[in-house]
Amino acid sequence: MSLRLHLGDAPFPRMPDGSAGEWAGFFDGSAELVAKDWPPLLWWALFGPGDLAEARVADTEDAGTDEHAELLDDWGATTYPYLVAERRAAVARLRGRRDGLTGLIGERYAPVVDAFAAYVDTRFGPYVLLRTGALAGDGDRVRPLFAETLADLERLGAGQGPAAGGPLSGLAADFRRWRHTDPVRLLSGTGPDWPDDELRERLAATAGDGSSPAHRAVARWGAVALLVLGVVALWVRAA
Repeated sequence: MSLRLHLGDAPFPRMPDGSAGEWAGFFDGSAELVAKDWPPLLWWALFGPGDLAEARVADTEDAGTDEHAELLDDWGATTYPYLVAERRAAVARLRGRRDGLTGLIGERYAPVVDAFAAYVDTRFGPYVLLRTGALAGDGDRVRPLFAETLADLERLGAGQGPAAGGPLSGLAADFRRWRHTDPVRLLSGTGPDWPDDELRERLAATAGDGSSPAHRAVARWGAVALLVLGVVALWVRAA
């Protein structure tokens, strides 16, 4: 069964506090994107190391509910990592990493980076919140991966390549492997009016067969060679 992670806006720079009953009204009118199992690459690119925060597992539910009581019994004060950033800073960070990102995923997908940045900038409120409650039970394992990924992105933003074999390289490799399925979803999740038809049509218009320029050159010369052989064969037959 897949896990669901959420990228949305928040009125404050933190996760809602279940102990204060803040979940009840949190989703009123908020924009939110969804991804499965792990944050996609462009979500990560919104954040920096200083945006990593912790929340109690028990506070993923409001106090006074049976769910909160059960979580409190099972997990006590145990916390899990999540990410939150001021929206304007997050969008500026993403745009500043554009060249590094397209160097990893391909220039063809630059419109996805640009459109995603515009979407977050216009649809989200004052803070961007990556809700990782689905990973709360595995906090000890994912916490160092979060820190490593954010450090990798800092290097990318500084014009350096990501660490070889690191989490950022892994995200880019996974995207390149599966980009033929649904590149926008893989890079940025899905949600209300995202992605729009214009972006999908723009990507479709630039779609090729996925081969490299070298492969296409070989194919062209192969076609020329076949044509020449065909002409020679006709000439021999006529002779």
